[in-house]
Amino acid sequence: MMRFFLGALALLSVFSMQAQTPADSAALASAAWQIADLGNGAESRYAQVDLFDSRQSIAVVSYPPRRFKTRILCLERRAEITSKLGSGADADIAVNGGYFNVKTFEPVTFVWNEGRIMGRTTPEELMRTNGVVAFKDRKGRRMEIFRCDTADYDQVMRRYRSALAAGPVLVADGRVVVYDSEDPFYTGRNPRTLIGKRADGTVVMAVIDGRFKGQADGVTIAEEAFIARQLGLVEALNLDGGGSSTLWTSREGVLNHPYDNHRFDHAGERGVPNCIVATGIR
Repeated sequence: MMRFFLGALALLSVFSMQAQTPADSAALASAAWQIADLGNGAESRYAQVDLFDSRQSIAVVSYPPRRFKTRILCLERRAEITSKLGSGADADIAVNGGYFNVKTFEPVTFVWNEGRIMGRTTPEELMRTNGVVAFKDRKGRRMEIFRCDTADYDQVMRRYRSALAAGPVLVADGRVVVYDSEDPFYTGRNPRTLIGKRADGTVVMAVIDGRFKGQADGVTIAEEAFIARQLGLVEALNLDGGGSSTLWTSREGVLNHPYDNHRFDHAGERGVPNCIVATGIR
C-alpha cells in the first residue's frame, strides 16, 4: 500500500457522512435518467435530481474496460476543448483531466504518459491532490485509482505506463473518504468531475454541473463523494472541476452543461491540456 500524504488536509474517517440523508439516496435511485446506448456495452445517463436541498444536474458514462482502450491524452503548453480532444483521438468517450495553470496550460499535478513526465505536482496543489488514476497496460484495460503522495511518484512510474494525479480521493475500498477541511474548495458547491470504477471493474466517468442556480447548483466534495458511492463506485477520484468539467461521447456529444459560457447549454467548454479518453474495440 502506497503512503498517503495529505499536506494541509486532515483525514477524518472512511465510513460515513452526515451531510446526506436517506431521502437523497432514494432521490438518486428513483431519478428519471435519460439513458443512451453507446455501443460495446457502454451507456450514458443524464438526470436532474433534487439532492441536498438543491437541484443537481448529473451526467454519467459507464463502460466495460475490456471492450475499450482507455488512455490519458496530453498536450504540451496548449489546450483544446474536451470534445475536440476526444474526436481528434477517434475516441468514443472523453472526460477532462487534471488541474492546470489556466494561463500557461501547464499541468500543476503529476502526469506520467508513455515514458514521459508531462506534469509535476506543485506545493500549492497538495491541499487537494492526494491520489492518482493509473493504467498498467498499453490498452488501458487495467485502471487503478489509489491514494498516493509525491514521494511515491517514482514507484508509480516504474509500475504503470501512464498516470494522472488529482484529488481528493472520494471513495477508497468501497467507503467514502471524509475530510476535515473548511477550505472553500471542499465546502463550496461547484461543478465537479470524477472517475471511478465498480467492484466488477466497470469504469465510470461523471460530471455534476454547477453555478446555475435552480438548474444545477453544484456540489461540495462531500456531496460528490456521496454521489460517487451511490453510483456503485468502490474507488473514485475527483478530477479538475469548475469550468473544465466536461463529459463527451461521440454518439451523444457533450452530455453536461459546461460553465465557461455562463449559459445552461452544452456549448460552454473550456480548453484543457489533458483528458482521459476511451475508444471502443472495433
